[in-house]
Amino acid sequence: MKPVPVADGEIIDKAGAYLMSMAWYHQQCCIGPSVSSSGLRRIWSESPYHFWMNSDLNPHRLPPKPETDALALGKGAHALILGEDNFDAIFAYVPEDAPSRPTKTQINAFERDGVWSAAAAPGAAFWSAWDAENAGKTMLTYGAVERIRMMAKSIASNPLAKEVLTGALTEVSLIWQDDATGVWLKSRIDVIPNNGADFADLKTFAPRTKSIKRAVHQAITDNEYPMQMAMGQIAARQFGASAEECVLVMVQSNDPYCVVPVRLDPEVLHWGRVKIRGAIDTFARCMETGHWPQPVEGLMDYTMPASAAEWLAEKQLNGELPILER
Repeated sequence: MKPVPVADGEIIDKAGAYLMSMAWYHQQCCIGPSVSSSGLRRIWSESPYHFWMNSDLNPHRLPPKPETDALALGKGAHALILGEDNFDAIFAYVPEDAPSRPTKTQINAFERDGVWSAAAAPGAAFWSAWDAENAGKTMLTYGAVERIRMMAKSIASNPLAKEVLTGALTEVSLIWQDDATGVWLKSRIDVIPNNGADFADLKTFAPRTKSIKRAVHQAITDNEYPMQMAMGQIAARQFGASAEECVLVMVQSNDPYCVVPVRLDPEVLHWGRVKIRGAIDTFARCMETGHWPQPVEGLMDYTMPASAAEWLAEKQLNGELPILER
């Protein structure tokens, strides 16, 4: 499997392995409507409507949201830890000793007088040059870069994590056309090891519980990572590989930067493939009909949880609540 370089804006019209920017990969880079695992996961986990309202296939989509600090941190971690050569072309970070940007009051004064005040001039000169030099790049704070370095250090000290994230191919985009629907499908797994049989992917997580095992399980479940890896398996089989084993390297994005390699159970991957198949079929059907269902179509019924009903009935038996005719 020898990847073919693809420039931004270059349309793909045949199945293959490609080297392309993440930005172009997530756009409509194929000759026909295309969808990646992130889109299919959104269709499955939220609704077709959620996908459509944020899709570049929709001429009336919602305005794009500003990139969150967490997303920028994750992207930066991928680039540095996986050794992307073009990191400096994609990311920029503010030096720790950078001066403050001019305040709104100082900007208003400059627009009125045509000259920066003595207090604002150093910051204005620095940021004008810095913004021009780094236009279009993803912004990282100095603190974020330090956190990424700590994550990289933790991974380097974990032999298993280091081994599975070392492969012949990194950040390769596998693109093919679905036989059943004609939809163009895209999969981009971080690392394809030298044996060509297994996949590995790097993920960051910020625990919301003191149990790291529970936090890792929660992150994998909430983000439907098994669907992403299952999509990679489907892609691998299109190109004659097996990808029988899939490993997620989960690295904590805050102190103390724990590293947890996770092997996905074959049963989990099986159901991941089932979900992917269902989401592909839903995508194709919605494209054909133009109808992108919301999470609830029609009237939603609300029923009382059984535990709450039992608790109230017990209070009635104890005389704490009145008994009324139904």
